[in-house]
Amino acid sequence: MSSLDLALQRALSVRLNLQISLSQLAIVEEWMDIHLDRWLEHLPMPPDMPDAQAVTYLAMLASDLRRVWWGAWGDPRGFVPKMADYFKLCNIAKSDAALLDQIGEQLEPKLAGSWIGVWGGKVTTGWHFWDPHPWSVVESMFGTHEAKYQLKKWVEDHQIERIERFTQSIGDVAFSEVELALPGATSDEQVTALDAAFTAFTGAPLEPALVAGLRAIDVPQFALSARIRGGKISRLGALIPGIAIDDVQRLCGDAKVPVDPRLPKLVGALGEGISRIEYGRAGDRAGVDVYLEPTDAATRAPEQASSQAN
Repeated sequence: MSSLDLALQRALSVRLNLQISLSQLAIVEEWMDIHLDRWLEHLPMPPDMPDAQAVTYLAMLASDLRRVWWGAWGDPRGFVPKMADYFKLCNIAKSDAALLDQIGEQLEPKLAGSWIGVWGGKVTTGWHFWDPHPWSVVESMFGTHEAKYQLKKWVEDHQIERIERFTQSIGDVAFSEVELALPGATSDEQVTALDAAFTAFTGAPLEPALVAGLRAIDVPQFALSARIRGGKISRLGALIPGIAIDDVQRLCGDAKVPVDPRLPKLVGALGEGISRIEYGRAGDRAGVDVYLEPTDAATRAPEQASSQAN
């Protein structure tokens, strides 16, 4: 079997595994299936990608299983035509399409893609760029509002020169989101900056037990995400390097966030390792999201077969 055939087989299997996972999630209502399937159908397959480059997939499950998110990205030459067709079927507003074109021209991303999520009884979708871009260029894209000046001050105070990711939703009450790497060469320094960011942007620091737990993660790859809606920062996220599922459950306890007992099983069925964790705060609500790279559904087949009786 050729490398292209193997890549195609894997891509189909990853999609199947994502679809299978939906049956275990009560938040995904029947009417939502068509939207999630449409998104999957409009991802480029290996033959669509330049030089058969890989597509990167990422899936998220909330610790309480009340949110799910799927994202994919890769070379824009493979993704943009598929995204255009997908957003047409989503009846994208002319203003949303113009914003995508404008920001795409300004940033000229090397990694672009789309995403879809279910939370709050709704399906939300949009696009994202997954390569770094200078803050000076990104800043010029924002209008004059409170969130811009808050971010500008924080970025300048901490001498941050670029964003790591840009995300945009489409539809009513759309939001933008930027990811910023945290200053500091050690986990301790980055967690200190993270705690200070939550105080600055939300008015309250992180839980002391959560801070202590984060300092114990000796991988200095923490980051901050800021979601902007209506000119204000509506949600702040602490992005945490991947840890074991048992540690995720302890982290949720430290953050005083609920965990559904089915989470470990669902995470294990969907992927082989946790890529990152996000502790998010929006107003008086907080949650923990688990991100992982979905894997080949075929690797789960022996487990299903062994459960047959007689």
